[in-house]
Amino acid sequence: MIIKTKALVIKEYIVGESDKYVTLFTMDLGKIQAIAPKAKKYDNSLASGTQLFVYGEFMLVAYKDTYRLMNIEIISTFHELRNDLSILSYASYILEFVAEVAQEGPDNENLLGLTLMTLRTLVVNKLSIQLIRRIFELRALCILGFMPELDQCVECAGDLGNDQRSVYTFVCEAGGLMCEQCRASYPERLDLSFSTLYTMKYIMHTPIKQLFSFQVHSSILHDLETVCDLYIPFYIEKSFKTADFIKHIEA
Repeated sequence: MIIKTKALVIKEYIVGESDKYVTLFTMDLGKIQAIAPKAKKYDNSLASGTQLFVYGEFMLVAYKDTYRLMNIEIISTFHELRNDLSILSYASYILEFVAEVAQEGPDNENLLGLTLMTLRTLVVNKLSIQLIRRIFELRALCILGFMPELDQCVECAGDLGNDQRSVYTFVCEAGGLMCEQCRASYPERLDLSFSTLYTMKYIMHTPIKQLFSFQVHSSILHDLETVCDLYIPFYIEKSFKTADFIKHIEA
């Protein structure tokens, strides 16, 4: 059976002397692996379309659970990501994250759309790459079903008020904000400002096309980094090599 689907190359492996296996994050099939015959050879028509970050329309032949790549119509290569080591590192982290959390199957439009928008924003390079990463992480967690509760106490559903001078308690283990009474049984908790809380709500609910359209104060970015660095390992249960590399080069 011949299948046409839009997809992003999120992994590539060399097989033998000239073949490749590529992991594709597709619009219709989710995450799949496909063999690309002779794609390692520079003069092969599949060579340019099977590199990391390539987004295009892929023609595949499916046989049982095996996919063989026949043709690629490239939409974008995101080549500009390779011009700066820091930007390339963050873009590589985005792909590693997606490769870990994406599953095979339908209903991947939101996560794929978020991934493509994130890569485009990194290319434009008008927003802090650290902020781009945290926006992506928080929104991806929401798409994956790990949206934190930010409107009421996650344990007793009590009202937390809406005062710009208030400090709110966030508990990763519980999955959101907690009131003063409920938080007592959780020793590991974070204090978040009203501004940080507002920013998190904006990231979780605004349309993806408008997502990367703001800057934040360094204190808010620090809060977002702290939340993500604690929340992601708790729910994804995965360490990322590229995240460790980013820490190394930024140190």
